[in-house]
Amino acid sequence: MKKIILTAALAITSLGLFAQGSDQLVSKKGEMYLPESGDWAISFSATPFLQYAGNLFSGATVTNVAPAANFLNGYQTIMGKYFVDNQTAYRALVRIGINSMGQDNIVSANGSTATSPTYATDHASWAQHFVGLGAGYEKRRGKTRIQGYYGAEFMFFLSGTSNTYTYGNAFSTTYPSPVSTSWNGVNGITPNGTLLNPNGRVLTNDQGSTFGISLQGFIGVEYFFMPKVSIGAEYTWGINFSSTGQGSMSTEALTSGSSSTTTTTNTGGSSMFSLDSGINSVWGGANGNLYITFHF
Repeated sequence: MKKIILTAALAITSLGLFAQGSDQLVSKKGEMYLPESGDWAISFSATPFLQYAGNLFSGATVTNVAPAANFLNGYQTIMGKYFVDNQTAYRALVRIGINSMGQDNIVSANGSTATSPTYATDHASWAQHFVGLGAGYEKRRGKTRIQGYYGAEFMFFLSGTSNTYTYGNAFSTTYPSPVSTSWNGVNGITPNGTLLNPNGRVLTNDQGSTFGISLQGFIGVEYFFMPKVSIGAEYTWGINFSSTGQGSMSTEALTSGSSSTTTTTNTGGSSMFSLDSGINSVWGGANGNLYITFHF
């Protein structure tokens, strides 16, 4: 017990001496701890680093050899800063994403039998885009390595999703309900691939474009544990608005004769307004966030 108490006392004393030395805000190599006028900075989410360190100390199984470098939130928003003086910084937030994916699926072809199987190919294409930009103004306070800051920022984004499906088995009077892939459980098709008439199967699904804006204030605290490297937490509160326009969906089904008929219907839009907390909330972030920032 005495050894434990002595060890704890030494640790606390060392921490106190370390903190006293930090009043100079200069490392033993003469490096400044705090950001200065003309510095740039970039922030990453600290969660992967903390989880990795926690696994090492707890003895849990570490599945990754290194922590993933996620940006300010789970949707890969990059936040950068430029310091116009030691206590003032301009913030910029950027996310540009264009995703396109295709997938083939093999199904039993019309006329396929157990003794003489034949196959057809269904194909799906998913396309998404997201363009988000933001700007903010930040003020800082504090004379030690513990720095508080506050400010405001404005953000907006444009996004959209469009899906296209093609099927290897055609409609006919002989096969009014051809086997078709249930892409992500789209309506009109059962999980085993059997077509549900009269809904038909989906050909295209355009969910409409979404526009969003956010004007919010933020407050946070940082601790510079290394020269120009800090870990911090941030909380925001403000106005968020988004609007999604009308979309459209095309389906095909055998209505009469031996050929299919394509029907296009519009889907309703939506809008959202909130006065609430949420970091980058129009971009899908959380109410608050732990992050690590590198200054250079």
